[in-house]
Amino acid sequence: MARAIETATIISKHLCGLLVSCDLLREGAPIEPIPPVTHWKPEAVQYHEDGARIEAAFRRYIHRADPKQKEDSYEIIVCHANVIRYFVCRALQFPPEGWLRMGLNNGSITWLTIRPSGRVALRALGDSGFMPPDKLTRS
Repeated sequence: MARAIETATIISKHLCGLLVSCDLLREGAPIEPIPPVTHWKPEAVQYHEDGARIEAAFRRYIHRADPKQKEDSYEIIVCHANVIRYFVCRALQFPPEGWLRMGLNNGSITWLTIRPSGRVALRALGDSGFMPPDKLTRS
């Protein structure tokens, strides 16, 4: 998706140009939200197709560190809000159907800490305090 790619490109310039693109992280409808919403209704097949892809992305990127790892490691994942909200619900073991109950500003930062023990902490969700108010938009 254009905005995510643009953002990742800007970030990668500050991280030695390291950039990996992954089609699994495309925006989509991960799972039918509960309670249902009236403002957005993708086709049921979209939940099935997008959901499987986004769940595969979650399993690829959200995991415990190897217990032999000595130093902290960081992965920056640039994607859209639906994917982030779903990842947060899954990582915290909340019902993933609640993903649309969270609102995130575009360009915001979400920070999950995952320890080798499997303990997960949400350090920031949709932090956008670094942006001027006139640049804030919601997704």
